[in-house]
Amino acid sequence: MRLFLIAGLCLLTATAQAATPAQRSLFRDALAAAQQGTLGNEQAALRQLQTYPLYNYISAADLRRQLDRGANSALDDEIEGFIRAHPDLPPAESLRRNWLPSLARRGRWQTLLDNTDDDDSTTNSCRAVNARIKLGMNPRQAALDLWRVGRSQPDACDPVFAWLDQQGLMGPDEILRRARLAVVNGQYGLTRYLGRQLPDNLKALTEQWLAVSETPTNLSYSRNLDGDVAVHAFKRLALRDLDAAADLLPVLAQRLNLDATQQFEMKRYVALLYAQNHESQALAWFARIDPARMADDEHALGWEIRAAIYQQRWPLVIEAIRKLPPSLANDEEWRYWHARALAETGNDSQANAIFEPLSRERSYHGYLAADALGRDYSLNERPLPRDAAAAARVQANPALARADELRALGMDHAAGLEWNALTRDMDKPALAEAARIAYQWQWYSRAIITLAKADYWDDLDIRYPTPYSDAVRRFGDDNGLDPAYVLAIIRTESLFQPQVRSSAGAVGLMQLMPGTARLVARQMGTATPPSSALGVPEINIQLGTRYLADMLARWNDNIALATASYNAGPNRIARWLPAKPMDPTIWIANIPYTETRGYVQRAMSHMTVFQQRLDEDIVPLDTRIDTIQSGYADPGSLN
Repeated sequence: MRLFLIAGLCLLTATAQAATPAQRSLFRDALAAAQQGTLGNEQAALRQLQTYPLYNYISAADLRRQLDRGANSALDDEIEGFIRAHPDLPPAESLRRNWLPSLARRGRWQTLLDNTDDDDSTTNSCRAVNARIKLGMNPRQAALDLWRVGRSQPDACDPVFAWLDQQGLMGPDEILRRARLAVVNGQYGLTRYLGRQLPDNLKALTEQWLAVSETPTNLSYSRNLDGDVAVHAFKRLALRDLDAAADLLPVLAQRLNLDATQQFEMKRYVALLYAQNHESQALAWFARIDPARMADDEHALGWEIRAAIYQQRWPLVIEAIRKLPPSLANDEEWRYWHARALAETGNDSQANAIFEPLSRERSYHGYLAADALGRDYSLNERPLPRDAAAAARVQANPALARADELRALGMDHAAGLEWNALTRDMDKPALAEAARIAYQWQWYSRAIITLAKADYWDDLDIRYPTPYSDAVRRFGDDNGLDPAYVLAIIRTESLFQPQVRSSAGAVGLMQLMPGTARLVARQMGTATPPSSALGVPEINIQLGTRYLADMLARWNDNIALATASYNAGPNRIARWLPAKPMDPTIWIANIPYTETRGYVQRAMSHMTVFQQRLDEDIVPLDTRIDTIQSGYADPGSLN
């Protein structure tokens, strides 16, 4: 099998191997020349690059440089022709985005309109509506749609709003309407700005909305308040003082004459907060909500069940799950808890009838079902079957060769854009073959994501690779960690992308925040790493495994708490501890943050597969995860 894969790899990467180091050097030089405006000096190189997969990147860079120096109608025609000739080329899309503001500045309205997509940014949508205005059209509704949002809009919308004003469509009622949207959306600065444009009596109304929203305790004596503003302020009060908000709700409903929808929003919010705070009042509040309004509310229905699970009110768990719509009731989480509740109430035969098929699934709840039956886990490994026709379609797409060549050049971000273009409209067989190619390229994140898009879940080679295993074993051993656990965290955090950065600033395979990395390094007595060093796999794994070991030490080796802490921070986990010892599966099911709850479940499930992949003994979840205690002695580790 391994020899076959190696042979297949040689075939699939033939395009990239056909490019010589000399061609790549020529491409780099030509691309730099295009960006600097000296492409005319590279004619000999361009002739040698005519068949090179990335030749059009040079053309796009040259057009972009000309655009930056000053556009004209001839250049517009050239750019438009290039974009239309290469609709799936990422540099062509980048060129289009930079060209549109130039068209707007120069009043090329029809060309701008012709080249604006329906799913463009708000800025480009505003430019397109303004183009329609300039062309003598009357885009009243499109302009109002841009105005009627509860947030500040880009500067490109200003001419559209000025036109609305000139058309007499921006009277006090319209301004007040947007001010109300803004305050309900928490955009208080915009609300003040709009209020200043209103006559005194309406300005006073916006000031009332702001007073109650910014200081929600003012709700207790507010009268004649807009119902939706009251709901917004009520939610802010509930976050500060949930009991006070719950007591105030019936008073507000009567005093402000709130409608059924507004009362539902308030009751739902109170019920959810009580449930996420693990308070017993949650069940009583869910019982006050009209079931018809909850019928399709997946989030609220889930928390009603979790609240009953937390309180171990098993008959209520059964009742709530049986009321779920079929699309939700078939979710593995609720199948498990239905069976668990049946077992807890002595209905073993009914419970086992649900546990049995669930136990054959490779998933967190499937493993829990197997534990309930005392069975081995089913990993259901099925290598991806080959589809020669689908593979040929993938190979024929020029984006594949471009992605391959960009990776060879170390231009991974650009390669990712090409991969997105390659797979955007693929059918499932082609996606599966593309995933195989990415795996053979050792581009594991793309392989995993693309195979998931193909809806094929059982090729464990592709879905659970084991790169960096030497570093994982070495630093895992240094910190007393199971390598399967480390790989599970890496897969959950970064999908094996060593250079990835999160929006919050976390870096690398184990997604370390630079501040955490510095603190860990000081504890270890090693040099403080710069942020760039966290993209080096060995450095990231060394620091990440130490931090993970600290989390385990913080919670007396409780792997569920350590995993949750790695995601959400140990201080939050301390606030979520139960009042008395609790079954860990109940605690995990009631982690308040959806992201952290899913993170823990995925990591525990991934760890099981990695134990198999590393030829370790598979440790059952009911053995691996300890009871959650009400308190833990802090050993003075990172927090």
